[in-house]
Amino acid sequence: SKQWYQRRVRLKIRHYTFYVWRRIFNRTPMTIYLLLPLCFYTFLNMVALLSTVHSKFFTLLYFLCAAAQTVPQGLLEFRYFLLPYILYRLHVPQHSWVVLFLELCQYTLINLITVKIFLNKTFDWPDVGELNPNPQRFMW
Repeated sequence: SKQWYQRRVRLKIRHYTFYVWRRIFNRTPMTIYLLLPLCFYTFLNMVALLSTVHSKFFTLLYFLCAAAQTVPQGLLEFRYFLLPYILYRLHVPQHSWVVLFLELCQYTLINLITVKIFLNKTFDWPDVGELNPNPQRFMW
């Protein structure tokens, strides 16, 4: 029913990907196409890094498995990309300690911002108020 669909869409509003999609990808109809060169560059960079350590067969198999794990998902969520990303990081050559430390700082900053938003940003839904009078919180 229409009411069930509206509730499901409204529940997704609490996730980062909703805001990333709305504020970046859905800004204009051309935005997705303008980001294609960046996506293509990232893909070529990933292939080059994996190919320096592993065979072409392994690289192809990695991307096939990553696609098999992410493409069938019904939602666009960061959690679905964690396993392919972790496997990618384990299989690329190690960077210098400075690069690894900067990466750690980046992830720490992202997590601190997430916790700050979760603790400080609340919102209410009028039609859910009678079921749950507590304020709703923004989620990952």
